[in-house]
Amino acid sequence: MIRRSLLVFVVLVVLYALYVAFLKPELNTVQHQASGNRISAEQYVFAPDEPGSTVIVGSSLSFRIELDSLPAKTSNLGFGGLTVYDGLELVRRSGKRPARILVETNMIFKEADRAFLDAVFQPGLFELRKVAPILREENQPTGVLVGYLKRGMKEEGPGPKAGEPDSTMMSENLLNTNRGIFSKVPADSVQERFLTTLEREVKALEANGTEVIFLEVPISEELMRSPLAVRAREVISSRFPQHRFLRSDRTWRTTDGLHLEWYNAQRYSRWLGAELRALPLK
Repeated sequence: MIRRSLLVFVVLVVLYALYVAFLKPELNTVQHQASGNRISAEQYVFAPDEPGSTVIVGSSLSFRIELDSLPAKTSNLGFGGLTVYDGLELVRRSGKRPARILVETNMIFKEADRAFLDAVFQPGLFELRKVAPILREENQPTGVLVGYLKRGMKEEGPGPKAGEPDSTMMSENLLNTNRGIFSKVPADSVQERFLTTLEREVKALEANGTEVIFLEVPISEELMRSPLAVRAREVISSRFPQHRFLRSDRTWRTTDGLHLEWYNAQRYSRWLGAELRALPLK
């Protein structure tokens, strides 16, 4: 009985591995924010290193930047609930050498999530996931099932129109929360600790020939003038005066003061794509 069960298990695993390798279509297998972050991280570290590539590292503010509007070979490591430091360390530990890295500056005073990085690079499992794609987050059977359900619902439902603007309604509760967060500036000693970490990561990237460009993702006009946003802008400009710093002076609608509405995220992505194409590689 046990032998038969093991045989059935092995056959199912082999069949699923063949399905993942040869038959599985492109699906959105994200089940929740953490799984989405993990999928993005694994897709980046396990993909071949492409010469001339660009990587965006940041928080959920960068997450909504759409790659279709950006130059080819661009990866988005904007992680929901995480920070720029998670993305920077992920790139460094992956061993890849992108031509450019866009570093989001909006959340530079937020701690990295050690558990996230440790899970991605867990010894033993990392090597197994590298050679066995069925063990990766995007290929988990429950996620694949969710992916098929999402695709079916999208095909059957009317879906949003691509050019249709979002509602102008904003979540006042979330806006008030973000007002409170952005009204406070960390102590000088805390700022210095984060900036030291950022400088170390930037120097490590530049030592490998990667150009570092700083990027302020647009937020509401009110929060752009907040003490935290102003201070982040000041310290980046003063500590990295020789670096490019991309900022948009236009006004963009958000859902909560921080996150761009999807329609405005599309518009901003097109703006950013045009800016990047206009910048020659160093």
